[in-house]
Amino acid sequence: MGYVYYLEEFYLTRYFDGKRVLITGANGFLGSHIAGRMISQNADLSVIVRESSDLWRIEEHLKNIRIFNADIRDFTCLYECVKKIKPDVIFHMAAYGVDSRQKDAFNAINSNLLGTVNILISAGKAGCPRFINTGTSMQYGNKEGKVDEDSSYTPSNIYGSTKAAATIVAHQLAADLGIDIATIIPFGVFGEKEGSHKFFPQVILSALSNGEINLTSCEQYRDYCYVENIIDGFLIAAQAQQIKSEIFNIGNGFTQPLKYYVDLIIKEVNGAAKINYGVLEQRKNDLWNPLPNVEKINSILGWKPKISIEDGIKSTVSWYKENYRYYEKRGR
Repeated sequence: MGYVYYLEEFYLTRYFDGKRVLITGANGFLGSHIAGRMISQNADLSVIVRESSDLWRIEEHLKNIRIFNADIRDFTCLYECVKKIKPDVIFHMAAYGVDSRQKDAFNAINSNLLGTVNILISAGKAGCPRFINTGTSMQYGNKEGKVDEDSSYTPSNIYGSTKAAATIVAHQLAADLGIDIATIIPFGVFGEKEGSHKFFPQVILSALSNGEINLTSCEQYRDYCYVENIIDGFLIAAQAQQIKSEIFNIGNGFTQPLKYYVDLIIKEVNGAAKINYGVLEQRKNDLWNPLPNVEKINSILGWKPKISIEDGIKSTVSWYKENYRYYEKRGR
């Protein structure tokens, strides 16, 4: 255990110093957190974002980031960027459909599947040795009991379908190109800078305004893990030299009803918000109890969440209190 702890501390504080790191989707929730870690570790950081992207999540780091404007659906432009960067590792975080309101099948296929193919082939041509891919629990679909990495993919929406296909194709392509690859599959993530359409920000922002909060019955069970724990897993996987082609579920490894998280948020906000359960209908194809088996990432990478749900919520609510303006500007 001491050896694993030493490796983890090394991985999380020193490894990326001077490394050429490329992040796609760095303007997003997870990507922005990885960008922040890379800056703190003195990485030579480049990001690929579309010219129209809103960079508010990484604006404090912009002076330390090389920004390349490209669309991952455009191979020619994308490859030119990757060739200039010559990355040692790529974190592929860009995706379409993270926002459940994004339902266009053509965009999902072109961004999630073809975009992943484009960035991987670009990586191979540019000589990048390591690639960290991002999956989603939605690619497993609605399953009973614990879901492990060998579970079949039976997605129930276009986002899950295209991410499942992208995972399969990415690992095949990486093998053909001689690139070490790990796919990290988060089951539920919360934390600072999350999109306002997501569950935690919706509840927090409404609670901070002391308004009424209309919710479903909130009887669905979820494994929500604090974002900094999840980022630890991404970073450790990127540096584990024994990893050649692996898929890792990541999460706490247990679920709680959504009401549990709402209660913790309301307690932390300490406001006068009124909770109306059962007002909203369940989303079509909603997952009721996605429970990850996280033994693989525990045993192979030595990863375990360091920050509890309660402490993560305290940190998250504190950040939203201080940064409410970002959401006011964007109409929440």
